[in-house]
Amino acid sequence: MSGCKNDAEIKNEDKIKTGSQKSSYSTRGFVLELIPDDKSAFIHHENIPGFMEEMTMYLKVENPEEYSALKAGHQYKFDMIVNKEDGTYIKNIIPTGEVKTGPLSGSKPSEKWFKKPTFELGDKLPEFSLKTSDGNIINSSKLSSGPWAITFIFTRCPLPDYCPMMSLRFNEAVNLLQEAEIKNWNLVSLTIDPAFDTEKVLNDYRKARGYEYENWLFCRAEIDEVRKIGDPLGLSFDTDEFPIEHNLRTAVFDADGKLVEVFSGNKWAAQQLAESIISAGKGS
Repeated sequence: MSGCKNDAEIKNEDKIKTGSQKSSYSTRGFVLELIPDDKSAFIHHENIPGFMEEMTMYLKVENPEEYSALKAGHQYKFDMIVNKEDGTYIKNIIPTGEVKTGPLSGSKPSEKWFKKPTFELGDKLPEFSLKTSDGNIINSSKLSSGPWAITFIFTRCPLPDYCPMMSLRFNEAVNLLQEAEIKNWNLVSLTIDPAFDTEKVLNDYRKARGYEYENWLFCRAEIDEVRKIGDPLGLSFDTDEFPIEHNLRTAVFDADGKLVEVFSGNKWAAQQLAESIISAGKGS
């Protein structure tokens, strides 16, 4: 097999080296499901050399006319734009003529992505045990001094509008809570990739990004323990392959451990999270 790189590989590697705010990756993939309300699609794309293995992603389409021409089951070439400010989207979409035969998947991707929480407001999580990046053990009783929020991340997540955005929103919320002089709250970022995200990896991650706050805890636990917390909140993730395919869930609990609010996806703002925490704290 030749060691020569094709044009797409060279283009993608050049984009990675620049470290710019916006990168473009050429790839192709099959459309599995269309989401008209958001002009988005679930697409199973091929390996993107130097950036991401093949996986199914929820991708916005920049041009409404290009979106209107998409058909489920058909394959397209496209440019995936990864923008630190605007998130991830696709453009320059060209049909390849390939059509997927047979069922597209066992279940619609949206069934996992938009999975509804099974918890009702006021429900309490079962007892759990997490280990922080500095080696301490925390559980529900140690979070009972005030309201707390949890989100789910993994440090190797390559997309700015997925896990990195959850961390940025938490950081903004920390600043808002501190400015409001709110006391006795905690934030928990729990990894869904504990096999890789050791305590040292989590500690390096938070230090490198300046997320060194006493009441913002980066934690890990065995997968069963993560699911014990995430499943009732509608969290869905698959660690069998990498990158990890997952949806986004963030939740607020009061000092008694009762569910106050669940934020799905990434369209919520740090102000909403801060206000939910402040409101949850008024009853404690």
